Amino acid sequence: MPDLTREVISPRELDDIIRTQINRYQAEHTEKMYTSLAMPSYVHGYSLAIQYFTNWFESKFDKGYLQSVYIDGKHVIDDYKKFSDKTIIKAHNPRARIEPRVDYDYDRENVDWHGASPEVYIRRSDFENSFFRDYDRKLFLSCRQRALKMNFNCKVRVNTRSQQLDLFNKMEMNFRIGATQYEYTSVDFHIPKAIILNIAKRAGFEVANDNVINIIDFLAYLNSHSDIPFLFKLRAINQKPEYFIRVNGLYTHINTVDKLQLDDGERDGKLETNFHIEMNPILTMPIPYFYVYFSADELTDGVPVKEPDETSVAIYSINLFDIPRVDENGWGQAAITEYQTDEGDTEIDLSSIFQGDNSLTRAIKHDLTRGVSPDHFIHIVIYRGNDVAVEVQGRMDWKTKVFKLPYPEPQPDPLRIVMYYNRQYINELDIQLGKYNESRVDRTDFIDIVNAHPDDKKKK
Repeated sequence: MPDLTREVISPRELDDIIRTQINRYQAEHTEKMYTSLAMPSYVHGYSLAIQYFTNWFESKFDKGYLQSVYIDGKHVIDDYKKFSDKTIIKAHNPRARIEPRVDYDYDRENVDWHGASPEVYIRRSDFENSFFRDYDRKLFLSCRQRALKMNFNCKVRVNTRSQQLDLFNKMEMNFRIGATQYEYTSVDFHIPKAIILNIAKRAGFEVANDNVINIIDFLAYLNSHSDIPFLFKLRAINQKPEYFIRVNGLYTHINTVDKLQLDDGERDGKLETNFHIEMNPILTMPIPYFYVYFSADELTDGVPVKEPDETSVAIYSINLFDIPRVDENGWGQAAITEYQTDEGDTEIDLSSIFQGDNSLTRAIKHDLTRGVSPDHFIHIVIYRGNDVAVEVQGRMDWKTKVFKLPYPEPQPDPLRIVMYYNRQYINELDIQLGKYNESRVDRTDFIDIVNAHPDDKKKK
């Protein structure tokens, strides 16, 4: 007979027991993970901010109203890319000038302050939080963002005082002067070439002259293991095609609290002309700060333990349940959750998993509107208790997001729900719906296009 006597132990003693078990498990399953930190181009984020702000600024005027928009600091022959005729030689009013200035001291009140060495941030990075994960080849890539704050000085020039006053009235309304505003944007993040070449070589793709030979298959490989779509497009700064990731839902904030300023124009003889309206908006948007690249022969498995304080009672749960990271289709895990059934249950409500606007829910809506079951790119596996050998059978009703059980549950039982999906299909569909190859920064209005009213689609 086993000894079933109970012993009262303190939280600290329980902590020691848990740590001993964790150390034993880690010693058996953990091997070295080699990491490196790469800094992307800061100029890329700078140019993204200017492009986004310029598009936002011009959208507040009627189409064709501004004859030209000059951006201070741009290339001297940049206007010649448009192949326009008269406006290149001499611009006519009304026209605008935009002067961008970076606030280099801005760090979101020390949130973006990085005073430690790169080694410290490498050690703080966890490969499990990577957006790119290839468990077969032990390749992982994560990204850390920071906020870029830019102060803009914008001046609009018109010919007469009456035009200035009328435009002042419109700009005060259109730009929401005296308030702040925000948008969620979709932006290209540049991936350093060194990272791309390392991934390609370890994945078995041919590389020659620092370029991947089979670009199409390599893109398919990247998108099949990434939570974020990979793109291959021309980079304007060097006129060479390079690799990017398209990040959605970035919170972009614009401050237009400062009032508009008007001048008295310029005197030319007895005439007054060239009247100006000046504004000073502030743009804050996320840009990539650094990437952490992981590479190893074996995975590193670690179970985190939270340190208790003096007044708390420590409750620990060690999860040694070995759920497959990749299913039989080669699809990686997307989500893991637990569900407690009651006696007599015949269905499991999974609607909470498929909430919000993201690439997965957009793909589900896209296929359902066309009469196609999402089963061809989503695989849901349910395990009973802590045994991977006991798989719960059933079918998924995608219209109601409910998993139908073949028979009522005989007794209350904990279930483990694991979802796998085809990342390549979802990323390629996201690129198609979002038209990511047509721009590098844009608003995320396309998110609602699946459920849009037919009349709304015609207006767009």
